[in-house]
Amino acid sequence: MDATSVITGDVDKTQIPPLNQKRILAFVNHFLVSTCTFLNEFALGCETKFVEMERQLQKTEAALIILEAKLASIPTEHHVADEPSRIPAPTEEPNEPTQILDSKVPSADSQPEPEDPPECIGVRACDDLRYRKFFKMVQVGVPAPAVKQKMTSEGLEPRILDTPNLILADGLRE
Repeated sequence: MDATSVITGDVDKTQIPPLNQKRILAFVNHFLVSTCTFLNEFALGCETKFVEMERQLQKTEAALIILEAKLASIPTEHHVADEPSRIPAPTEEPNEPTQILDSKVPSADSQPEPEDPPECIGVRACDDLRYRKFFKMVQVGVPAPAVKQKMTSEGLEPRILDTPNLILADGLRE
């Protein structure tokens, strides 16, 4: 039997020995198992890469939201010039009450100080009902520019966030 005769088909098929069925079945089973294993590992690898890409996308989206909040909190030139200054800048001693918004406290030159200082009229900004939630937001990690923007949208003064010990004459307590 010549190799060229096998290719061309000039072979008497009655002369070819029968195929070993157990051997063929083993080859087919091996092929199927190895193909399924390869496809399962490939699918797992793809899924792992998709999960990692989704995590990176979520991190990027969170960073973008923070960046947008920071950019939105930056005043433009014409807004800064138009906005009147209602609250002075905080002093260097953050633990002391810095300023009283109402001028109801008499000056030190006109009257002598009594032995017990009178209690301040008003409420500290961080204890005020209107501002308490905003100070809590900053405390738990919300960016201050985003909190200030929220304060502005609710009609409150955002610069108070910089001075938690500021005494508010019109403060609200529980």
